[in-house]
Amino acid sequence: MRFKSISIENVFSYYGLKKFDFENKDKPVALIIGENGFGKTSFINSVKIALHGINKDILTIGNQILSKEDFVVGNNSKNFSGMLNRKAKLDGINEAKITITIDDDEIFVVERTFSFKDNSYVESLILYDEEYTLLAQGDDAQDIINQKISPTMARFFFFDGEKIQTIADFSHAEFTQMLEDVLELDIYDQMASDAEYLIRKINRAELDQDLQEEAQEKERVIVELKKEILNTEELLYNEKKVVLKELEGKKRELDNKLKKLKSRFQQALSNARASLDIAENERIKLVQTMKQATLVQLPLLLNSSLAGKIKEDIDAHYRGKVQIDSNVLAIKKEQLMKLLDTLDSKEKIANAFDNVFQSSNKNQSVSFANPYRIEQQFDALPKIDLSKLLSNLSDNALEIQELQNEIITLENKIVDDKKEYESDFILAMEITEDIIRQNVKCEQLEEKIIALHEKEKELRKELGKLTMKEHKNNIANIKIKTLRSIIEVSKVMKKKIKTDKRANLEESINAKFKLLKKEDWDADKINLDINFNINLYDIDSNAMDILSCSSGQKQIIATALIWGISEYIAEDIPMIIDTPLGRLDENNQSLILNKFYPEVSKQVIILPTPSELKHDGFKTLVPYISQTFKLSNAGSATTVEEVDTDDIINYKQLQENLEIA
Repeated sequence: MRFKSISIENVFSYYGLKKFDFENKDKPVALIIGENGFGKTSFINSVKIALHGINKDILTIGNQILSKEDFVVGNNSKNFSGMLNRKAKLDGINEAKITITIDDDEIFVVERTFSFKDNSYVESLILYDEEYTLLAQGDDAQDIINQKISPTMARFFFFDGEKIQTIADFSHAEFTQMLEDVLELDIYDQMASDAEYLIRKINRAELDQDLQEEAQEKERVIVELKKEILNTEELLYNEKKVVLKELEGKKRELDNKLKKLKSRFQQALSNARASLDIAENERIKLVQTMKQATLVQLPLLLNSSLAGKIKEDIDAHYRGKVQIDSNVLAIKKEQLMKLLDTLDSKEKIANAFDNVFQSSNKNQSVSFANPYRIEQQFDALPKIDLSKLLSNLSDNALEIQELQNEIITLENKIVDDKKEYESDFILAMEITEDIIRQNVKCEQLEEKIIALHEKEKELRKELGKLTMKEHKNNIANIKIKTLRSIIEVSKVMKKKIKTDKRANLEESINAKFKLLKKEDWDADKINLDINFNINLYDIDSNAMDILSCSSGQKQIIATALIWGISEYIAEDIPMIIDTPLGRLDENNQSLILNKFYPEVSKQVIILPTPSELKHDGFKTLVPYISQTFKLSNAGSATTVEEVDTDDIINYKQLQENLEIA
């Protein structure tokens, strides 16, 4: 499928008839260049309106959503003048028209017209063949267009480059509907819907009237229940996937921030405490050594000559002997007596000495005095350097004091930091409480969904009993049973084909994603789960948060989705892109220009601003460009001029031409 020509007459900024002829089929790309406000958005919106009329995608303008009537006719209070060109209004023209000639093996023309009168309008849609013979009009014409390209599929092919990343943010229901449409799964929903309709028709035709009314009421309640279930499921999805994810994302950011804050001095504090433990254990050992020196051998440590004399005495009189000789005792007694002053004391101590140490045998001492024990006790005395010991004690005390001071300083710093970031701690607690409340809310919604399903189940049981009770004949039963089987089979078939197609579509999307993403991005794979939720994983298969990705990264994800879908459906649907470089950085812009636009479709209409043409990637795009149109605007009237494509190579010259125009 190709757009052979697009004509816009008195729509938005286009005054009078303005026509774009796309005759060159050999090159896929056509450029429509214009500054913002010169008619690029009017062009792409005109194409959407011509094909699918006024839908909610068109009605969203900035932060407000217009009604269809406000959009077409205008609303001064909402500062929107409507579809009809302002200059055309002043000239009394009351008709706006968009005509698209489409080449799809055969030529057919789409013509959508809006006729205005007294703040009201009449919309008409007509399809012609190549000879302008009427093919279809109204709803019949719309059905034919929708078979060629559905409204949901059009969102993949006509988009604004600055907003393309929103595809990665689609709600579950919206994105699922788009992909199911692309994968042609709606046929199974239609089968089930048709079967349900036939069942209701059989019930109405063959049931007793009273029972029929009762059954219809139960059917109505079931329909309302199903709506409530769907709305609750959507609400739950939003609360879980959007609100809860956003809260958890904020919580992770704060936790990471506060974790870094905690570890800022925590390691140094841990090291200081560990060093203090070592120093205090060392002090215990030093004190024990000092106590031993004080209690047992301090005189020997203080007086080296005394220590020497004692050693000589032990070596001479005790070492190697079993008992002390009596002559040694006599010597010791004599030495002891010399130390005493009074005679009385000497006599008493001398008698006591003899009573303890002397026996009737004057040649040998008693076994009471054991020279071996004296020898062992002396040898067991540890070799202590008192000066070094005192020095170590002093150094140890100083080290302990310094470490204690360091610990106090670090603890104070941590306290100061906590005060500085107190608001973050409070916010983290508040977010945690919000997450708890959000989880409770989600649990309540889940419980509500379960209760609604149970209620629906009970109603279906009652309805089944009611309808089966009064069936007029077995044929009706067989019909209904067969239709129920069709519904179940359609669900199973949809699920099976959905699974098979999803895998192939995912493969196609990832092939394009690998071509488009930068090497320094951790993202490795896009996953579509069975419900078509978009998931992103890194090279280690860890889930990544798409909502936390930058706008440029989301644009790459969305571009890969579009490209993969376009390749998968294998249909030559034209693609129109406004602001093609969007929010991409330099490298990704090159990838998009060099790989995406030349290959994504057999017809790609790109609407860049002159400033976007500065990018060198447009030079590599030149061999694929068939035609280039230049938009100018004077007040409320856009003019269209076809220019030489080669001018795009020299941006400065092109810029000068545009400025002159």
